[in-house]
Amino acid sequence: MSVAGRTIRLGEPLSLMLPSIGCGVWLDRLFDLDPTLERLSRQLEAVAPRHLDVLLDLRDPLTLERLAGLMSLASERRVAIWLYVVCEDSDPGRSLAALARRLESVSLVPAGMLVTPAAYLKSHQPDGDWPSGTSPDQALAAARPLWPELTLGGGVPTYFTELNRCRPDPTTIDFITHAVSPIVHAADDRSVMETLESLPDIVASCRALAPDVPYRITTTAIGAWTNPYGEKLTPNDGTQRVTLSDNDPRQSGLFAAAWAVGFVARVACAGVDAVTLSSLGPPFDIGADHLYPVGHVIAGLARASGRPLRQLQLEHPLTSLAWQTESSAVSEVWIANLSADAAPLYIEGVDLLELSRLDAMGDGFQPAPSRQACLRAGGTDRLAGFEILRLRVQCPISDAIR
Repeated sequence: MSVAGRTIRLGEPLSLMLPSIGCGVWLDRLFDLDPTLERLSRQLEAVAPRHLDVLLDLRDPLTLERLAGLMSLASERRVAIWLYVVCEDSDPGRSLAALARRLESVSLVPAGMLVTPAAYLKSHQPDGDWPSGTSPDQALAAARPLWPELTLGGGVPTYFTELNRCRPDPTTIDFITHAVSPIVHAADDRSVMETLESLPDIVASCRALAPDVPYRITTTAIGAWTNPYGEKLTPNDGTQRVTLSDNDPRQSGLFAAAWAVGFVARVACAGVDAVTLSSLGPPFDIGADHLYPVGHVIAGLARASGRPLRQLQLEHPLTSLAWQTESSAVSEVWIANLSADAAPLYIEGVDLLELSRLDAMGDGFQPAPSRQACLRAGGTDRLAGFEILRLRVQCPISDAIR
């Protein structure tokens, strides 16, 4: 495949797989919607995520009642539930025991769990005052006797900064986790896209903290679900590009979809095991009556979870993600333009079997026969700003068997 006159061939299969792709759920926000379970059911059918990361705040007395319906619905569709539990800062054993009893009463078992004392949702300076209550390590120790066989993690449901300042003991955890937000320091389009460049370093730093356990990036979108660095999120009516807001206007458009492709491309090639993108319902909704473009991206990537990745690099502003399909000679390739400006693309060295584009206003990826014919004939195509193409290509036999 070539860009701007430089030939880039689809490379050999990597030793990495496309991570498990899932969505987040905020129980306290989801159940403000009406009717909740019908809406959730439609989204699960449309997207078929491999897992759900469920934020469960035990300080909310309604939390346990809401959990059973969600877990039953996910269980019917064989969607794994990972619980991100927020507990009290003092004596978390009582509420954790209530959670254990509730799960036992409905005969539902989550795939894994992270337990975070509420005070650790905030960021604390290394040389500042730290919370005097239960620490994350102590919360984990309180959870172990209740769930001796459950996968229990370390880390935070917030961002890598908070994880790095409060590192878990790698010998006591079964996975490590954190979220990502690209609007902590700046919120203009260019700055948000530039945050993707930092991801390989973030992944490498986190891996170094716990190299022997799975690495799960929990619910991530352009927005921020909480503000660890201040009293509250930035107010936003949904039209403003502002830092640390949970209501970013780009969530419903192609920008968020292109950013998500760029995000998965970078963390997948860095070796992350699972990625959770956007949410069913607020704050990072994938769409109500119809899926937003980012919802179609999540659906397509979720279907390919676990497929072997293939080497493919395109020059900025294009980003790419490629994986081997059931046929060793056929690969699926996603290309996203991370810029508002058009970018050229042409194909070389592979047989283009199919081409579709993500329609910002339509129902997902749509065939583009004229563009496919142009590229097959050796012509140059141009990706519009934030446009995403999905290709199926067949490699030469020599490439396919390498």
